[in-house]
Amino acid sequence: MALTPQMRQSIHILQLPLFELKAYLEQQIEENPAIEDIPHESELKERAQDLEIERLTELIDQDRKDFEDGFDSGHSQLELRKKQGYQESLIIKQQTLHEHLLRQLRLQSLNKTDYKIGELLIGEIDENGYFQGSLEIITENLKVSPQNAQSILSLIQTFEPPGVGSRNLKECLLIQLNSKGKRNSLAYKVVENHLVDLAKNKVELIARQLKVTPELIKTALKEISALEPKPGRAFHQSATRRILPDVIVEKRNNDYEITVNGQDLPSLKISSQYKDLLKKKDTTEEVRKYLKERLGSAMWLAKAVSQRQETISRVAEYIVKKQRDFFEYGYGHLKPLTMKEVAQEVERNESTISRVVNSKYIQTPYGVFGLSYFFSGSFKTDQEGDISANTVKTQIASLIDSEDGQHPLSDAKVVSILRGQGLRLARRTIAKYREELKILPSYLRKK
Repeated sequence: MALTPQMRQSIHILQLPLFELKAYLEQQIEENPAIEDIPHESELKERAQDLEIERLTELIDQDRKDFEDGFDSGHSQLELRKKQGYQESLIIKQQTLHEHLLRQLRLQSLNKTDYKIGELLIGEIDENGYFQGSLEIITENLKVSPQNAQSILSLIQTFEPPGVGSRNLKECLLIQLNSKGKRNSLAYKVVENHLVDLAKNKVELIARQLKVTPELIKTALKEISALEPKPGRAFHQSATRRILPDVIVEKRNNDYEITVNGQDLPSLKISSQYKDLLKKKDTTEEVRKYLKERLGSAMWLAKAVSQRQETISRVAEYIVKKQRDFFEYGYGHLKPLTMKEVAQEVERNESTISRVVNSKYIQTPYGVFGLSYFFSGSFKTDQEGDISANTVKTQIASLIDSEDGQHPLSDAKVVSILRGQGLRLARRTIAKYREELKILPSYLRKK
């Protein structure tokens, strides 16, 4: 079934995190006169602050003019620069990585389908610049070929900053070297075939395998180390950027109250003026057609937002129900949970659940977590019941945190300890989870 524009809009709204949804709705209100925005009390206060900022801006502009005219305003040039800097910090909004990529996408000569593929792909790129989505889900939802989706992803990987849209570190570094015209360089060969050995500093081994001197490998290493492993880092507004939770969970007596956060969202209302104009008999057919289109678009937008909030609420309710032990006792008490299980429970498609979970946050008594934190596979234990992958990661991190720095735990030793606790895991699974936790191997942890 082909996706209608309204369905595409619903999908887009569903996958937007709260702060992006707010910006999107403000844009829709500006573009569609049939939508009226009822300001919140907090927004009225902000507007008052905006007037103060506007007044401050006028004063600063006057100070600058007086200074340039040679008028002694009583301020030094340094003080004036400080005022200018403060003014700019108030009125300049830093561009996000997604905005930067979407602007580049709009400059491409693409048909509507390819452009929609590009939008969805960019939506799945995390703040570090890595593509975290699934090409299979996107091709299934848009009914396009895998080759088509891959070609658009390859196009995005040519955008600035270099390396954006990569699926892993290796691909990221290779894209950057290729953009510098170094596809046939020694550095490219080292990254392509010897990245693991390079991480372990096995310079001589790599030199022997590539039949070059260790000095050349060291030169290539310097070239590789100058690359950016996190292409999106330059767009981080702040290392301590405040996250707006989409869901808030609070304990009330012996139960948990779940609230879908909509406090900062504009309140949408259909224009009564447009409705009245549509009812008038003397309204021309051309105007009537325009009014119906605008009103229909406004009503669909309001419905899409309502459906988004309802779907997030139902998913959050099931997560709290399933992960009750976590909300009662904290870390280390997560149960196995899959998106397929949630999809069956809330009667939604699995791809819909994926969009709900992606880039959404939940505020709990133990802090703010991504919704994806509560989803993981399971492992059987010698005791009754299964244990979640995230709980296993917590146990691995706890063991390594308390290890002897002079005798760090090897992956094999961690396997042995966990087996003693009734949990049977392969060494490669421990290694995989350790890498996901960004924990170095034991020989690099030794003090």
